[in-house]
Amino acid sequence: MKIVVAIKQVLDPRGFTVNRKAEKIFVNREEYIINPPDRCALEAALRLKEAAGAEVIVLAGGPERAGDALRQAWAMGADRGIHLTDKLFAGADGLVAAKLLATAIRKLADVDLALTGDRALDTGAGEVGPRLAEALGWPHILAAHRVEVSDGMVKAIVAVGKQFFAVQAQRPAVVVIASGANQPRYGNAARVINSYREWNPEVWNAADLGLAESDLKVAVEKRGQAFPPERQPGTLLSSAGELVGLLKRQRVI
Repeated sequence: MKIVVAIKQVLDPRGFTVNRKAEKIFVNREEYIINPPDRCALEAALRLKEAAGAEVIVLAGGPERAGDALRQAWAMGADRGIHLTDKLFAGADGLVAAKLLATAIRKLADVDLALTGDRALDTGAGEVGPRLAEALGWPHILAAHRVEVSDGMVKAIVAVGKQFFAVQAQRPAVVVIASGANQPRYGNAARVINSYREWNPEVWNAADLGLAESDLKVAVEKRGQAFPPERQPGTLLSSAGELVGLLKRQRVI
């Protein structure tokens, strides 16, 4: 069985602050981490590897620093790491990211499962998993907390609101792992060291994937950002009756 996990590197939110009045984000410490939901997806893949036997291949796009994320994934137990990087990939949105991942998965061939996290920590978007399934023409499962494979099927426990359901789909399939679905492991200490001494991720560019600039047009163009106003202090009331009177005067009730 061959499992592909898509991961993304994001800025550690503990290293920056937001100034609403100035409408600016100040980066106090620029450190990058694997997107936390993607780490949950990688952990789910590694558990499948231990339970059923599988080759786990991790894909990551981005600049040179994304290689650190792949090394961390390899130290956790992944078998291969592939860095998708090219100047044509700069500014990729969810649509382009899904197209890149789908093209890489087709190039790998015979992939049984593709796992992603349910959202990106930096944008809050949760579109790559469903878009990837659409690009591949595969079924997909959302909000998975536990994943199992058997008899050409993938079975998952998924969350819908406060309820959990058992669902299944025929492989190959895309499974989107829910945030906090598991506790990702730490990388093996020896593999952490060897990931820099003896191991290097594979590097694929646009030519390797057979993609041209016309294939990578983004659907969303970012033109700026704006912040909501700061919350204004409220009115301190001493009793429920005073609250009811205030709401009546404001014609709320």
